[in-house]
Amino acid sequence: MAPCLFLLYSVVTAFYDTMPESSSHLRERSWSGKATITFSDVIASVRHHLWLEWVFEHTLGGEGVRKLSAPVRKLLDLGLTQAAKNGKSWA
Repeated sequence: MAPCLFLLYSVVTAFYDTMPESSSHLRERSWSGKATITFSDVIASVRHHLWLEWVFEHTLGGEGVRKLSAPVRKLLDLGLTQAAKNGKSWA
């Protein structure tokens, strides 16, 4: 199991490293004493990107999500990325 997790974490980290700094999918939770991006922030950013750019764009029913009202999309965004945030949303 450990080699699989190492591979998964490596893929997530590599995916995060390819995201541009201007991406709206970058998420970070700030708290006292924290000086750098944590792996939790990386996972939240990648998860947010995959949900919005892959799942909702390439699956049946994804167009329905894009038609939701701004408050509902914001709530959905919060539910998908509650571990970290950056103040931006796709609403």
